[in-house]
Amino acid sequence: MLGGAVTEVIVNSNVSSPRTASEAPAARSVAAHEVKVTAVLVTGAVLVGLLLQVFVPPGPLTLVAASVLAGAVVLVLSFVVPGRIRETISGFRFTSTLLVVLAVMAIGGTLILQGKPAEEYAARYGGFGTAIVALRLDDIFHGLPFALVMALFGAAVISSATLRWPVKARNAGFFVCHVGLITSLVGAGASTLLARRGMVWLPERGESANAVVIEKGRDAGKPAPLGFDIRLDQFDLDRYGSEYRIGFYSAEPDVDQQGRAVMATRLKTSFDACSDGLKCEKPDTARHVLPGGDTFRVKAWYPDYARVARPEGITHGTLSNQWRNPAALVEWTAGGRTREELVFASRPQWLVVQPEQSALMFEKRQEEAKAFTSHVTVTQGGEMRSGIVTVNAPLTVFGWTFYQNSYQPPEKAGRYYTGLEAVHDPGVPWVFTGFFLICVGVAYMFYVEPRLKGRKSAPTAAPSDAAAARAA
Repeated sequence: MLGGAVTEVIVNSNVSSPRTASEAPAARSVAAHEVKVTAVLVTGAVLVGLLLQVFVPPGPLTLVAASVLAGAVVLVLSFVVPGRIRETISGFRFTSTLLVVLAVMAIGGTLILQGKPAEEYAARYGGFGTAIVALRLDDIFHGLPFALVMALFGAAVISSATLRWPVKARNAGFFVCHVGLITSLVGAGASTLLARRGMVWLPERGESANAVVIEKGRDAGKPAPLGFDIRLDQFDLDRYGSEYRIGFYSAEPDVDQQGRAVMATRLKTSFDACSDGLKCEKPDTARHVLPGGDTFRVKAWYPDYARVARPEGITHGTLSNQWRNPAALVEWTAGGRTREELVFASRPQWLVVQPEQSALMFEKRQEEAKAFTSHVTVTQGGEMRSGIVTVNAPLTVFGWTFYQNSYQPPEKAGRYYTGLEAVHDPGVPWVFTGFFLICVGVAYMFYVEPRLKGRKSAPTAAPSDAAAARAA
């Protein structure tokens, strides 16, 4: 029996060898055909998009309309045109090529400024700036090349699903993933067409607003209705405590409002008096190197300066550790010369490092905002809602999300004004639903489908086989 089995294996191997050898050229031919079709479709989409967008300006409507129409055309042709077009656009080789092209476009959109005025491109990129504007590469993600590549991607997703039809328990994960991809693409299209983003400024205990000013896109500068009224009831501002520093300033050429050349003094860097803030248990007395190679150090800090009588005479001292009358004994070395000066934050003075070029100053740091909060009331019809908007906690109400963006102090506006960024994006729920479906589909493919397929293909011994095994 063993000899018969070996003979059967040898015969089968001899019979199958010519067939395997003949299949190799066919497989290479199919692969070459897929490479050719992939190159033609992807390259053609990019080149045709570049040519057509000279006449069709980029924009949200251009992106969505071109993606849907071109994707539908490619999908229909894949069913009608003879050959392996549908199999090609459903394969890994085609999808990976699309992902590489999309990555290149993303890099281009990152390296090239997007959505800026035409003159800014000429100033920043020189001669290339004119080509960027002419080819409409100043809005890559709303242009026709990007739209046509996305059309191919959508057609590939749908075509791949049709090849696996119908849905069964053993391939349900694959379909759930593809439904998630389509859902995310639909959500992205809805965001592109329908999303609104703008600013609304509200005075404290003042008039309400019912529209926002659009920031970007073709509607930039135009008001967009909210569909409700929003009012600022109270604005809370929490500041950091007063801190002190040594600032290093330098003079730089500038242009004033009349276009005249002037020299402007700008803060280049600063050194805090203490590394632990107002507690000041660790005053900074280290020597620091300034831009240009000069150095300085604070020999002594006096938070509450006073002249103190001691046996050796009247010396510098401090009455307390409270920053009531701050002073600093500064030593700086510039041009090979070392100098020393006692300076007061209440009477700022320049310590010249390089004449007419740079100087040090002991000063009080601007009291910076630590946190600011807007208490608002939203009214729609007879319904009224109250909410709080802070920097890291936006408020979502009636389909709009408000982010705390900025504010104007009373010194500038007469009363507090809060600047809220308002965003309405109906596509976001669809995008996240798609992501959720993709995660569910992948989990199903990894953990459920292998068990189902293993159960389906488990070998069962036939009665004749079992009898033959016993006889052997």
